[in-house]
Amino acid sequence: MKKLLGICGFIGAFFLSACKENKVSLEGLDNAYLPLQVGNYWKMDKTDSRTVIETKVFDQKNYYAITTSYDTSYVRNENDKIVEYYKGKTSVRFDLTAEVNATWKYRDYTVTLTSKTETITIGGQKIKNCYRFYFDIPALADEEHAIWLAPGIGFIQYECLGMCVGGKDKLKEMKIDGKVYVL
Repeated sequence: MKKLLGICGFIGAFFLSACKENKVSLEGLDNAYLPLQVGNYWKMDKTDSRTVIETKVFDQKNYYAITTSYDTSYVRNENDKIVEYYKGKTSVRFDLTAEVNATWKYRDYTVTLTSKTETITIGGQKIKNCYRFYFDIPALADEEHAIWLAPGIGFIQYECLGMCVGGKDKLKEMKIDGKVYVL
């Protein structure tokens, strides 16, 4: 009888653990909204990934090269503003100090910080205080998109709002400070 109860207990514990929500621990991540370190990457579930591949110096300042299959951005964090060096000029891509609904120019885009309080569910957990940035080139149609940055994570969600399909593109894997997280 004890063996039978032991086996039933083991099987019950197995099924209970199989039903638990699969959460990836994001403990230990700092609060940087775009962690910049060579080797960091962010893989989305539908589009390609972003990878920090190297640093380069422009105008005596260090920039991190973030590559995708279609572009390379050279960025640095200057007082919570993610500044990009592009064709000999700098502009703010993400202003983490901006007030909600503030706008600024980045390349040909008008960028608006539309929220600082988005909650995105990913990897079995809710990530709070995500910033949503809306990008638009007023003279063009159908190029609008939004990018969300999460504290300690960086790129967490992307949405094409113009002529595209697929809806929101969420983070599925990342490497931050040498540690890989599969969400």
